[in-house]
Amino acid sequence: MALLFDPNHLILDERQSEKLFNGLLIASQVLGALSILLVAVWMGGIEDGFAWSSEPEREFHYHPTFMVMGMVFLFGESLLVYRVFRHERKKFSKLLHLILHTLVLCLALTALKAVFDNHNLHTKKLDDGTVVDDPLPNMMSLHSWIGMATVIIFATQYAGGFITFFFPGLSMPTRAMFLPFHQVAGLGIFMLVSISVALGISERAAWKHSCWTKDHVWCAQHTVSNLTGVAIFLYSACIVVLVANPRWKRVPLPEEQQLQQLNTYTHSSIE
Repeated sequence: MALLFDPNHLILDERQSEKLFNGLLIASQVLGALSILLVAVWMGGIEDGFAWSSEPEREFHYHPTFMVMGMVFLFGESLLVYRVFRHERKKFSKLLHLILHTLVLCLALTALKAVFDNHNLHTKKLDDGTVVDDPLPNMMSLHSWIGMATVIIFATQYAGGFITFFFPGLSMPTRAMFLPFHQVAGLGIFMLVSISVALGISERAAWKHSCWTKDHVWCAQHTVSNLTGVAIFLYSACIVVLVANPRWKRVPLPEEQQLQQLNTYTHSSIE
């Protein structure tokens, strides 16, 4: 793997490297679309569809669906922007990167509302048929701890990146200093997302899949949940390889290099 990632060891020529990039890119898109399809079938079909707070059990279904759509797929796509469009102007890539991250944040917050409503508005039916409030405790599982931490770190990363690179936008030397940390943190958060999703799928299976826990047999519900996890894992692996390989890193266009040099020179002169 180190040989593939080290640009000084050209085990693949440019044509082969480009072919590998395109193959992994296509695989990532197929797996990402499959992940969304599977979680939609799981939550929307097998587990009786969606509702808002009037039916908190069904409202929960928005949580895994929106998390897979946002924190997994759209987050992964935002990381790919600077690889897929590495020959385009940076302004375009940066704006698309920001838009995708904004959508991720909106979907993640909606997904969190869904799971908190599911817990806080939970009810149970007594033996006499009376329905009473029976709220479930929040933030008890390992999945909830890692998941919440991941969303908070993502939101912090979003705010820091917005202020540094978009508005108001800090000086070029500050951006250059902050950029490597921003890039590494982004990939690290994406890996945390994959861990959190795996824990969430396992928790849901243990909590709801009685065919496995009680009847000791396979069922469609359990099969689809496992396949969802496998598709997400493979999608995440493709994204990490595509983003981590320096041969596919975006190289600044000539006019961007000149502008960066001018900004650096101007800043140094002012100091």
